[in-house]
Amino acid sequence: MNYKMKIIYAISLIICLIFFSCTASNDNGSNTEISFQDLKGRVNANAQKLISLDADGDISIESPTISTNGSVTVSISKPDSVFIKLEGPFGIDVANLLITRNNFVYYNVMENRVISGPSTPKNLGIIMRIKIEFDDMLNAFSGKFAIGNETYDETTVSRAGMNYLVTLKKKDDIKKYWINSEDFYVTKFGSYDNEGNTKIEIAYENFYQKDEIFFPKKISITRPKENQNIWLNYSNEKFNNNRLNFKLKIPKSAKQVKWH
Repeated sequence: MNYKMKIIYAISLIICLIFFSCTASNDNGSNTEISFQDLKGRVNANAQKLISLDADGDISIESPTISTNGSVTVSISKPDSVFIKLEGPFGIDVANLLITRNNFVYYNVMENRVISGPSTPKNLGIIMRIKIEFDDMLNAFSGKFAIGNETYDETTVSRAGMNYLVTLKKKDDIKKYWINSEDFYVTKFGSYDNEGNTKIEIAYENFYQKDEIFFPKKISITRPKENQNIWLNYSNEKFNNNRLNFKLKIPKSAKQVKWH
């Protein structure tokens, strides 16, 4: 090999090494200009800007056991408290609900009955009319999703229109996050089984920006297999009062029921 060929070979080797180091730095399966870890960091930083939420709105609930709509007041203090007040036609109180990460208290005003117990998906499913885990409910009603620190067998980042699509796979579960590619907030979240069947989907629409927070006016929660749906339209939102802005008033005459 002459001197000229040695130079060409050396340059080619350097180029290959540079290319390999750049591609190797991306996460498994990423085919975009941004890595999963970078995207996760930006999404979570965005979500952390919302500490608490107070809002009014309209809510519709449909399931095999109920079909109803009314007004709702929501007060959320992250990371562990949600208060929901439901009102029916003509401003009649229907229910007040306080949910924390560990326990819930549900006051049915019409029946003057209090139900309390642990915040399991089964219990929350009965009182909310849609089977849901606490973190999914907190994220759904607050309009902000963060990506957790679970370990996954496979992570991929791809493009889906104006969004990034993050797909996280492990043995018996697939999670997907659709993320706005300019401002890095979640526009949709879904959990699926290994056959691609939907367990739950949470979608956000009609975003606006206030105080560096991108917030959706419309939220939907769907479990197609169980035919369970919640639609929520917010109004009069107030951000970061840094407290749970409510008082759960229960009369002494209310019947007490304990769940396990």
